[in-house]
Amino acid sequence: MNKYNFILVFLAFSVFLPGQETTLRLSLKDAVETGVKNRYDLQAADYNLDIANNDISRAKKEWLPDVSASGNVHINTQLQKMFIPAGFAGLEDPMLVGLGAYNVSVFGVDVSQPIYNKNIRTDMAIARNNLELEREKKREAENNIRERIEQSYLNVLLRDLQYRIAQNNEQRYKAYFELAETKFRQGALIENDYLKARLDLDNAAVETQKVKQNYELSLTNLKYQINVAPETELILTDSLESIDLATDVVPVEAGIANRSEIRQLSIMEEGNRLKALHARQLSLPTLSAFGNFSEQFTYNGLNFFQSEWWSSFSYVGVRLRVPITARTQNRLLESDFTIRTVQTGLNLKQRTADISYQIRNAATELDNARQNMETTRNNYELSQTIYKNQQVQYDLGALQYNHLLDTEKALSAAEQNYIQAVYQFLLAEIGYRKAAGVF
Repeated sequence: MNKYNFILVFLAFSVFLPGQETTLRLSLKDAVETGVKNRYDLQAADYNLDIANNDISRAKKEWLPDVSASGNVHINTQLQKMFIPAGFAGLEDPMLVGLGAYNVSVFGVDVSQPIYNKNIRTDMAIARNNLELEREKKREAENNIRERIEQSYLNVLLRDLQYRIAQNNEQRYKAYFELAETKFRQGALIENDYLKARLDLDNAAVETQKVKQNYELSLTNLKYQINVAPETELILTDSLESIDLATDVVPVEAGIANRSEIRQLSIMEEGNRLKALHARQLSLPTLSAFGNFSEQFTYNGLNFFQSEWWSSFSYVGVRLRVPITARTQNRLLESDFTIRTVQTGLNLKQRTADISYQIRNAATELDNARQNMETTRNNYELSQTIYKNQQVQYDLGALQYNHLLDTEKALSAAEQNYIQAVYQFLLAEIGYRKAAGVF
């Protein structure tokens, strides 16, 4: 029984082993959420936020007192001698006398507390500015990934539709060929028309194979974009016609304000101002309080447990520091960040103009794509009606094969145009959402 139990456990465990093929049913929203969750670059960006938060905490703690402990075991191998003049303590002649102990050790605690330092507050402001910048960088990265995933998802839907259309076309050409073959054997169709029907079927089969390859490549790209294993089977639950991105047109000014690039440049401009202020404040005086408490051991031996040779001392004070020679370097540093502030401001103005154009252009493309979609839908519906009428005429022998074939090609082209128009409309919606910063 133990042997069989082991086999059952092994088989059950093998189901969950890595590398097993899994199936994912994904809507467009699910695909985006899966990709954002799985992407390692976005996970790495989270650590940039952690680092920026640590910088804020470190800047806040600059106001805390700096407490340190120290110990100094000082062994005098040869005492420094002092000059003793004649007459001192009854001495008749002057002499050199070594005064001191063999062991002079000090153990103490030092405390330093900032009282006045303008740069500490500025350091905190710079750290918060860096955190906001990292957040915007991550938001931009997320938006770019969302855009790529949505485009890839739509591309799979398009390729899937094209593959099914190609299969249907191949089946229709097969039916035409079988009908042409029957008529040819009965002597009701010339050989050239029969051979043409056979060639059309072969060409349709080649087209089906090409479209299938494009569909498989689009699936591979989607798996890459959402970062799932290549062997994962994807089942897309949305269709081109069912997807509603609910894109609302926003005022140009609001779209500009939504764009992460604008926010980043604004944050960088403020960051350069803060760094220029920081450089200016480096030339200001600083004031801090300090204190010390120490225990000193003075004796000719190393036995620290002899309490009578221990003594304590302490002191407190105020330290004023006024930079002098560093002022020149600080002025150059301030000038550097002032120039960068002006430079960033100009880049911000140009980027604002660029994005204003992008939003207006994307809105126009979206409107054009909507009109094209409506036009191609009407053409497709009309071509279906014409094809059905002529198919009845062909079955009755009132229409030649080449005329029906022309209508068939027109129907296929209208169908492809309509599907492509729906796809382009959805891409235009994605493009507008990116331009207006409303992902």
